[in-house]
Amino acid sequence: MSNVKEPVKVLSFSPSADAELNRWILSYYGVNFKESRHSVPLYFILNKILKGESFILYRDGDTKLVNVRAVIDHYDIQVAPEYKLIPDTLADQMEKSWIRYNTELGSAVVKWAYTNLLPHKLIMIRPLTLGSLWIEQFFVKHWYNVANQLIWKSQQLSKPAADESLKSIKTIFEEVDRLLADGRTYLHGERMTLADLAFAVSGAPLVLPSNYGGGTYGQGPIPTFEEFPLELQETISKMRETRSGQFILRLYAEDRYRTIGSIGERT
Repeated sequence: MSNVKEPVKVLSFSPSADAELNRWILSYYGVNFKESRHSVPLYFILNKILKGESFILYRDGDTKLVNVRAVIDHYDIQVAPEYKLIPDTLADQMEKSWIRYNTELGSAVVKWAYTNLLPHKLIMIRPLTLGSLWIEQFFVKHWYNVANQLIWKSQQLSKPAADESLKSIKTIFEEVDRLLADGRTYLHGERMTLADLAFAVSGAPLVLPSNYGGGTYGQGPIPTFEEFPLELQETISKMRETRSGQFILRLYAEDRYRTIGSIGERT
């Protein structure tokens, strides 16, 4: 396999969990990438035109990958066994963890976070537009209700659904609390795997790690604790105190910028 010399191209919606997971895994694999961040509605338009399936569209040479799991699979087979995020011996556990953390937890967090935060225009303008073109930032600032409604309808948001989602979030955090109770370093032993990344990224809006977003634009595409509405700060504080919350904060502090080096050097 040849080294990747030119940055691979990534189209993303800045606050999306899949976009954040993609940033993390590309950094981990040592892939040089160039991210083009857009806000709504332009992101939705570009994603549809380019035939993406989710909040990520990625091109590596002639290879187009339309979701974050495809990106992971594309690179994981290219690295040595000791660097794989999906170890062969844990393949079944990784698939179960992917569904539980990326799909189920991720969906619940999206509903809870957007339902509670979108009504707060002044809080959400920056996260929704971070890294996007000035014209997109202008649009969201002056026609916020359009962006708000696009997200609200696309995610089928409602207050009852958000309340149920918080229950699901707490259940999954409790499951992870039990896993971590024996003092293990990572969810499946002493090395980081896809399960850890999927859980940390999906759960991040409940504990607000400072490195969310990769640091390219300073404060990441997620509100700070101080910016969160007072009624939600209590929830954030309690989730931070759990083993799971502390685990997410530690991963972001210690592992968010860890890399195995250039993927071409690891083959």
